[in-house]
Amino acid sequence: MPLEPPDQQHLKSAHGYIELGMWREANAELEEIDAFCRHLPEVLKARVRVYDGLQKWDAMQIVAIKLMRWNPNLPYWFILAAYATRRAESLEKAGEILIEGEQRHPKDGTIQFNLACYESQMGNLERAKVHLKKATAAEPQFKQIALEDLDLEPLWESPPDPQQKNN
Repeated sequence: MPLEPPDQQHLKSAHGYIELGMWREANAELEEIDAFCRHLPEVLKARVRVYDGLQKWDAMQIVAIKLMRWNPNLPYWFILAAYATRRAESLEKAGEILIEGEQRHPKDGTIQFNLACYESQMGNLERAKVHLKKATAAEPQFKQIALEDLDLEPLWESPPDPQQKNN
């Protein structure tokens, strides 16, 4: 069921408010959309951004997981669902989502980078190093990002892998 003109306008207005960081106003516009259309992916995509802006982690988690199940071929939804789950529940639960994402998208650098961050925060430094290596192999810009991401701080203090010198 596609959005009808009045609902299309509410969604367009919501996007405008989202771009301005006006989360409550965006949410109000989304609430004006017909209840039967609020489950449509284009509405849920806007809703997840609003919940992120409002830091409503539980609600964001529900919507992000729904989007992840709706389109598992898009790695972004796994990353977003894990992000919300980390804040709503725990790093461990978020990691489970990313592991599922890794199984579907083993070469996605962002999933690997986020797994490195989560493993690092949980103290699993060897696993974090493996994921970081995969991330930087897939997307070299993660080498620089890794130097600044506070989630990887435990790795900064970790001794280097002796096998790395031989490679």
